[in-house]
Amino acid sequence: MIQCPDCRIACVANSIFCAECGAYLLAPKELGTNPLEMVQLRWLGEADDTQVKDVDLLDAGPPLTVRLRIGQGDQPRQLEVSLVKPIRLGRSDPVEDVFPEIDLTDNLGRENGVSRKHACIFQRGSSVEVEDLGSTNGTRLNGERLAPYRAKPLRDGDQLQMGKLLIEVSLVSRPSR
Repeated sequence: MIQCPDCRIACVANSIFCAECGAYLLAPKELGTNPLEMVQLRWLGEADDTQVKDVDLLDAGPPLTVRLRIGQGDQPRQLEVSLVKPIRLGRSDPVEDVFPEIDLTDNLGRENGVSRKHACIFQRGSSVEVEDLGSTNGTRLNGERLAPYRAKPLRDGDQLQMGKLLIEVSLVSRPSR
């Protein structure tokens, strides 16, 4: 047990804050950060020769366009989206101030297990990628579950599954090389 220095209540060992008053429980010697070595410091805008330069990220070229066929059955919703910026997919929630570029609420998103911030489709260089945003029910690409926050390339004809909602992806345009 640890005694809070402010309110003198006994707190569980390894606590960081007092459950009663919120006081910081770690000793002052445990505060602080590890300073950087001088060789690690750089001025803003100064070149860092040790960094890997990704030419595709610097020269993305013209934005690609993808077509999404959302849902199954007689009337799937079809959207064509230009990837001038990352496109988030999920459910709108005005209370939590969540407004994804593609709102899947009308596609029974909640009933199908789509999170508010579910996934993101974006252009990296000359390829299109998808990334799960830590969704509750996960994102699958052609049946394979994506690791959260790890982008995977999307190809023409790929199928995304967000919760139980299916989305078919078509690449409409490719940059000229």
